Amino acid sequence: MLSKSRIMRGKQCHKSLWLYKHQPELREISAGQEAIFQAGTDIGLLAQELFPGGMDATEGQDYPNRQCVARTHELIEQGLEVIYEATFIFDDVLVAIDILAKEDGVWNIYEVKSTTKVKDPHISDAAVQKYVAEGCGLTIGEVFIVHLNRDYVRQGELDIQELFSKSEITEEIMIVSEEIPQLIEELKEVQAMESAPEVAIGPHCATPYPCDFMAHCWSHVPNYSVFNLTRIAAKAWDLYNQDIIDIKDIPDDYPLSKAQLNQVKGEKHGRETIDKAKIQNFLDQLNYPLYFLDFETFMSPLPLFDGTRSYDQSVFQYSLHIQNEPGGPCEHKEFLAEMDGKDPRRAFAEKMLEDCQGKGSIVVYNKTFEIGRIRELATLFPDLAEALLALVARIVDLMKPFQEQAYYKKEMMGSYSIKYVLPALAPELSYNDLNIADGGTASNTFFAMFEGRFMGDYEATTKDLLKYCERDTWAMVVILEKLRSILG
Repeated sequence: MLSKSRIMRGKQCHKSLWLYKHQPELREISAGQEAIFQAGTDIGLLAQELFPGGMDATEGQDYPNRQCVARTHELIEQGLEVIYEATFIFDDVLVAIDILAKEDGVWNIYEVKSTTKVKDPHISDAAVQKYVAEGCGLTIGEVFIVHLNRDYVRQGELDIQELFSKSEITEEIMIVSEEIPQLIEELKEVQAMESAPEVAIGPHCATPYPCDFMAHCWSHVPNYSVFNLTRIAAKAWDLYNQDIIDIKDIPDDYPLSKAQLNQVKGEKHGRETIDKAKIQNFLDQLNYPLYFLDFETFMSPLPLFDGTRSYDQSVFQYSLHIQNEPGGPCEHKEFLAEMDGKDPRRAFAEKMLEDCQGKGSIVVYNKTFEIGRIRELATLFPDLAEALLALVARIVDLMKPFQEQAYYKKEMMGSYSIKYVLPALAPELSYNDLNIADGGTASNTFFAMFEGRFMGDYEATTKDLLKYCERDTWAMVVILEKLRSILG
């Protein structure tokens, strides 16, 4: 049997569908993707409050199955007008409709998504639901996507009616519905194949969603290849289709940008790019003492605190190294929010203002991020606004000389991310020794701990969070000293 999710997978790639059925052990699901799945489940349950009084046709089952189909029919026969996870089978396709509601004598479909708007795949997704439900004899009136309302700002208790928007897509479904029967037959044949269909890798591997079989299908592509050329976009596929995968094999006359050309020259000849004038101009901006500052944030699909929207970034941690003179010792300060479910932003802002008081430059890596969060805090806390905005005026972006190609060496692999710049300039120092080694993991881990969902060692993991953020600011100290040494 097919399911709605298998149909959407197969529509994106036949090989992915076949592997999902026959070799599911090859899937690789990241922690970030798991967090997205969990968010979808949580949002789906919350949206049921828009339609109170319903019953869940899948209750007691691990996943929708034939028993859920029978239960759905029982609930319909009993006259129930709201059914959650209403399950149907038609044409050997099983679907579970998030919310099925009888309104004005007809059934309306409400599919819940954890996004803030309707996306193209949602149309095909809902079209399959409608096809199967109507095939089972239901009269379907309208179809809606229920998604998060990005305009809703929480004040006080969460307002479920304002949190969600209902976007009708009935007409849009009509455009794609004609292809559904043929698509189903095609994918049934794919599932029945004795071996995986031959499908070359391509842009479809990540569109509309990253495929969880990419590690398998891309195993012939090295970790560093033409796909890692900076801002390469579609040109990477042009090179790949010419059997050019290794950066060293790119012809000298292939049209590339200046940054891409520096990257290729670095790979072919080990050549460093050094613009001493740009480096000096950057160093001239610095006023001691220096405050090396880095933030960590988490995002929630639900607005957790007053003044927040869905998917707003909430600060929860910072690290700060203070250096009074070039090459001098550093004093370290830090903040990590309490994991008690309470809004940490006021405490964060007050402690940051206390630790950063003075007139020296505040050195960050990618100033857009830190400046954005500080301005949000200034809007949220008007009594702190003047002091917070004064911090913005002191910020200097250490990423700028690397972003502008003032310095480049091949170990940076075409990136100006601090995760690549640090080991390129200081091979003795990296993130490889840390249990938490990237911002995404830090964010997801803290959020799980903050909500009480974390199943690990809280004390040890708290130390890991602090070590990770501290490494970011110490990395900036080291990188700046390396830039100084380049100028002699």
